[in-house]
Amino acid sequence: MKGGDVAICSECETIAQHTRGAPGHAGLISLGPVRSLRAVSRKATHEAFVCVVCDTGWDYLDDKRDPSAGWTRC
Repeated sequence: MKGGDVAICSECETIAQHTRGAPGHAGLISLGPVRSLRAVSRKATHEAFVCVVCDTGWDYLDDKRDPSAGWTRC
């Protein structure tokens, strides 16, 4: 879209952000692990995703020590 407008699909709108263990949806495709020193040092996993429906980028951080871990929209 032009002018910075971003359309997000209804499935992406339902993803609970910053909630570790919350489900994504079937239209998310993994782009692979994100390598970060912070995640490795905390024994956490960090993975990037993209929605095939609306092209929205997502990060998923699985870190039991971080209260804001979970899905984050990019």
